[in-house]
Amino acid sequence: MNSFCNFRINIYTVNVARKTMKDLSNIGQLDDGKFTAPPETIEIDVNSLSSDFSLIESNSKLSKSEPERKSNILYIMIICSFILAPVSVIEDVWLTQTIDRDEWGDTVFTQEVHVGLRQVMYETCVDGTDCEYSDQENFGDLYDMCMDEIENDDDGEYYDEEEIDEYCGPWSDLHIGGMTASVLIIISAVVLFAAFFMQGRPDTREKSNYLAMGAGGLIIFALIFWNFMLPDAADNLDWGRGLWFALLSAGLSFAAGFIGYKQLKESASQA
Repeated sequence: MNSFCNFRINIYTVNVARKTMKDLSNIGQLDDGKFTAPPETIEIDVNSLSSDFSLIESNSKLSKSEPERKSNILYIMIICSFILAPVSVIEDVWLTQTIDRDEWGDTVFTQEVHVGLRQVMYETCVDGTDCEYSDQENFGDLYDMCMDEIENDDDGEYYDEEEIDEYCGPWSDLHIGGMTASVLIIISAVVLFAAFFMQGRPDTREKSNYLAMGAGGLIIFALIFWNFMLPDAADNLDWGRGLWFALLSAGLSFAAGFIGYKQLKESASQA
């Protein structure tokens, strides 16, 4: 019998023989020998039953796919954060500013200074397209050069510690701040790498969320420490790509851990 067709169960009354009906009427079980109306036909719609089952099944699939979709979003956020963290360390431009602009006829020459986590360099551009980098120097090397100049001063002038700190201290602060931030961000990337694999196991998913939030917090701490070590001369510089990459990495990492934490709490409350 085809399951997609409707079937009907019909209940019919059985005709009783006249002789029997007469006997029943004699004993008063039927009034005036008249028959009662036959019961109504009962119909069962198979399609409606199958549609109900399909609705239940689809709701079940939706309820299962919703956590999987959220889990995939967390995966993407952690991966993006993991990629952006080392990219921000490699990026040379954390702070930038245009320090010179000259016009010769129709040609415009611009010079910009770029400050990274490890070095400072200058970029000269012609009409904003033909650019080249020059005078790239490491902060540690600049500090050593500054100290050598003070020690080998031909004038024999004496510099006290306060003056040495004023002249050479900014290079030392930039070197310490940049190296510390680089190490902390790389550690955060390693933590995010572990959080990515732990996110795929139900028994370690909660730890993965804590690791992701911790990695984001560690990047924020690295940026705060780096900013604290910047000299006053850097206050007028604009934010570069490296700093934005690090901030985005921290935001994605912390958001992924927090969303995963809330998702696990909601699942536990519904269970």
